[in-house]
Amino acid sequence: MTIRFEMDGSLAIATFTDGPMNLLTFQSLRDLMDAVELALENKARAFLTLAEGTNFCAGAHVTENFLNQDANFARRMLSRAIPDMQRFENLPFPTVVAVRGMCLGGGCEMAQIHDIIFAGESANFGQVEARIGTTTLLGGAQRLVARVGLARAKEMVFSAGVYDAKTMHEWGLVNRVLPDNDVEVKARAYAQKLANGPTVAYAASKHLINTAVAHGQASADQLVLESGPATFATEDMVTTVNRFAEEGAGVLVKGGLVFKGQ
Repeated sequence: MTIRFEMDGSLAIATFTDGPMNLLTFQSLRDLMDAVELALENKARAFLTLAEGTNFCAGAHVTENFLNQDANFARRMLSRAIPDMQRFENLPFPTVVAVRGMCLGGGCEMAQIHDIIFAGESANFGQVEARIGTTTLLGGAQRLVARVGLARAKEMVFSAGVYDAKTMHEWGLVNRVLPDNDVEVKARAYAQKLANGPTVAYAASKHLINTAVAHGQASADQLVLESGPATFATEDMVTTVNRFAEEGAGVLVKGGLVFKGQ
């Protein structure tokens, strides 16, 4: 196995264990999806991805994945891999990733399917597939558009350049940049907070945002008619609204709210 899975309360944690480079293979992608299955079975309310070693993922294992392979092989493999990426991207709970060191090619694509990206100061990102004469096989190019914009997405993909964490934060790919020694601890604390939040509401909000990116604001507006009313039936909303009525608006700022994810 290239990934270690564990549960910390309601937080699912998947850790890449093939350091120091954590090169992406079809096996490691399958292992990640196995971790997703375990997360769902264990009723996870958030998902955190980490990596052992100094690099999150330095890209694809070029010889293992591509050497002596033809277009038919690629078509078969990608017909499975792309739906896996989409499934992860649309999981019904928040996903967070902590990145240190190299996050290139497939690694950058793996980071992008997470909702939140925390980067260490040493992290560098790039869609470098053009260096070996191919495109972003797991959807990196098209996902970059929503995160960094059209012009910068084309620049990143065409140049196959490597960009530091500070630049990626300024461009919008990364949510936060932290010292390397802190990034995993901070990402874990943030993911744990999400795992203890209003899970049904998070799922609805995530679906709205993803729908707006994929199909436009009007489609997301229409979706509110389904997802919004559903939150009114949750124990989390009912309990919180009742506390608000009893204790006033201060309950929202003084803390102490408990969400069961129901």
